[in-house]
Amino acid sequence: MISEFHAPFSPVIMVSMVPDRFVEIVNERADIVLNSEVYSAKFDWSDNLVGKVHKEVLVPVKNEDDREFLFATMKDACIEYLKKLIENNTAQSWNRIAGDAMPTKENIHLTHSWVVSQYAGEYNPYHHHSGDLSAVLYLKLPPNMEDEWRTEMTDHYPTNGFIEFMFGENQDMRSDTFKFKPQVGKILMFPSYLKHFVYPFYSEGERRSMSFNAHMMVPKK
Repeated sequence: MISEFHAPFSPVIMVSMVPDRFVEIVNERADIVLNSEVYSAKFDWSDNLVGKVHKEVLVPVKNEDDREFLFATMKDACIEYLKKLIENNTAQSWNRIAGDAMPTKENIHLTHSWVVSQYAGEYNPYHHHSGDLSAVLYLKLPPNMEDEWRTEMTDHYPTNGFIEFMFGENQDMRSDTFKFKPQVGKILMFPSYLKHFVYPFYSEGERRSMSFNAHMMVPKK
C-alpha cells in the first residue's frame, strides 16, 4: 500500500500498512502475555496510560531477528512520515537545525511500545502521547465488526471502534476532528501532541492494537 497523508487541521497523519509478518510476530507474543495472568501482571503498562480497557501490556520479543525486523519497520514508518514533514517545511526543528539533510534510522529513537486489548463497551478517552512521533497499528478486530459498522450506517455514520483525532476548534468550512476505521495491518503515524480518542464497540471479540512513541534526533548542519 502506498502511504496516504492527511492534514485536515494542520498536523499531518500518515496512513500505511505494515507487513503481515509484523502483525504475526506481535500477535504471537501478545497472545502469550495477554493469556497469562502472571505475564499480564509482570508486563502491565496500564499505570502509564489512560485507557478504560481490558489490558494494556508491554510485549517482550526475545528472538533477535524478529526484534530487529519490528524495530526496522517502526523506524521506517517514522522516517517516511518525517520526510513528508521536511518536504512540506513543517518539521520546524529539523528544517531549522538540519537543513536539507534526510533522516535515517540513526535519527529515530524508539521509546515505548505497548499493546492495547479492548473488548465490548471499553474505550480510550482523549489523550496525547510523549515524544515527537507516535503511531497506532491494528492487530485484531472482532469477527462481527463489519456487521456492526453496517448496522450503524442504517442510522448514522459508523464510529464504533474508530479512532478519532482532535485539533483546534470547529469553524465554518473547517473540521476539528478526523476519524479512521481500524483495519488489521493499518498503521497511523502522527505527532505525539495530537489528541485522540477510541470509541467503544459492542461486538463480541477483541480489538487489539499496538502503539509506540519515538524521538527524532536532529543532526546539526
